[in-house]
Amino acid sequence: MADPTQPFDIAAQAGIDLGLIADNLRLSYEERVLQHQDALNLALAIEQAGRKLRERPATTAAAAE
Repeated sequence: MADPTQPFDIAAQAGIDLGLIADNLRLSYEERVLQHQDALNLALAIEQAGRKLRERPATTAAAAE
């Protein structure tokens, strides 16, 4: 059994996906930046969709249900 005092063992026991971290570290800096930008764009699009949904008139929202 692995020594639980090692940082990687502690992280794995805490549920951190070390494989995902290793996969991301294999990417170039540029690839990681592009992935980050894609995730940011998605988050902003979701935020904008939520804002539009909340701004709809109450009658339109009730009719959609």
